[in-house]
Amino acid sequence: MKRVAFCTFGCKMNFHETAYMEEQFRKRGYEIVDFSEKADIYVVNTCTVTSVADAKSRKALRKAKHRNPEALVVATGCYSEVYPFDVECVKEVDLITGNVEKFQIVDIVEKRLKGEIPRLYLKGIWKEKRFYPLTIRHYEGKTRAFLKIQQGCELFCSYCIIPKARGRMFSEEPLKVLEQVKELVDAGYKEIVLTGTHLGGYGLDLDEDINLAKLIEKILEVPGLYRLRISSVEPIEFTDELIDVVTSSPKVAPHLHIPLQSGSDRILNLMRRRYTGKEFREVIEKILSKNPDICIGTDVMVGFPGETKEDFESTKRLIEEIPFGYLHVFPYSPRKGTVASQMKDSVSSLEKKERAAILREIGKEKSISYRKRFVGKELDSLVLSSLEDGKSVVLSGNYIRMVVDEELKPGEVVGVRLKEVGEKREENYGEVINRAVLCNEGAGTGKRA
Repeated sequence: MKRVAFCTFGCKMNFHETAYMEEQFRKRGYEIVDFSEKADIYVVNTCTVTSVADAKSRKALRKAKHRNPEALVVATGCYSEVYPFDVECVKEVDLITGNVEKFQIVDIVEKRLKGEIPRLYLKGIWKEKRFYPLTIRHYEGKTRAFLKIQQGCELFCSYCIIPKARGRMFSEEPLKVLEQVKELVDAGYKEIVLTGTHLGGYGLDLDEDINLAKLIEKILEVPGLYRLRISSVEPIEFTDELIDVVTSSPKVAPHLHIPLQSGSDRILNLMRRRYTGKEFREVIEKILSKNPDICIGTDVMVGFPGETKEDFESTKRLIEEIPFGYLHVFPYSPRKGTVASQMKDSVSSLEKKERAAILREIGKEKSISYRKRFVGKELDSLVLSSLEDGKSVVLSGNYIRMVVDEELKPGEVVGVRLKEVGEKREENYGEVINRAVLCNEGAGTGKRA
């Protein structure tokens, strides 16, 4: 039996697609092994959101060939989709494919092994004119299921290469989404995470009257669904309808990720972000007025071309004023082929590092402050995994990861009292106080005193 190993970088979509590829190989009789082990085939699902992501992808490809010089090393994903000729320079790579080819990955790999296709086998994502569904019925070692309902992005923010990596916007038909949700619920998954390249744009390409809010309402009617979590949604897409839907149901996890990128209106305009700092704040205030306990995370970029100290101070001030649950801070990284890569007045690397460090410290304080609000509270939590020392890792609806001193079964839902909060987001400790959460009427995502 041939052995296949995967290494994945980047977004939830990439991890979801890796799970799909693993399932396809498994169905064809291959054994899936850890990337650190010796395998016959190594697949690196690359990311290109920053130059650091590019470098990590190249390093993984080289490591794979070093681990087994006789193995077939495959580069797929966004880096090889957008910059295939850069990947060609990595001599350890035997097959280069893009995002479209992931959906026929086994056939493509087997053809390459037989010498039937060239080293660079790339159709091009923008030639595609349809949605590629990812129906995954079994996530190896996972207790949460990720469900892709949308692909592609046409926003073309000036710094972002992802539209070129992911292509046109397409949405899955609502009935098919509901069928997949039912399958996942029947398979025993307690939490389903909706994913998409531009999730808030769901339905824009469909003929029927459907959007993300309406789809969520339909999903919530599926019998047996315990918790629905929504991945990143743009602030401009949080309509009153969507805000009402995500804050009114106990089945929707009280956790939203809403990217800010900058608090300076001048920089937001240069980024082509289509909103102002004031408008962003108003969206957050509306959400928190409906549910003050919701965990809101965000992305913020420092060092965008032309960002002055005054621009940075505007960002810092806005972040300080909003009760975020966590921050993801990124120094600007020029991406060849984007509008921003042609802009002048670049901020120095040292200044980027200093600004990023300042915001990360603020983010750390905000994360600790948010988590401390729930010390002593019971949080409905999904068991993610068991640790070797008899402990378990659980995740609450409001995105607090905790370690408990009990060996629990992954996939269980239990009530956990948060006892201690650490400096890092994952360093929290709790105790199980309720094993009958699913028996409670309306128990879904929240806290209980």
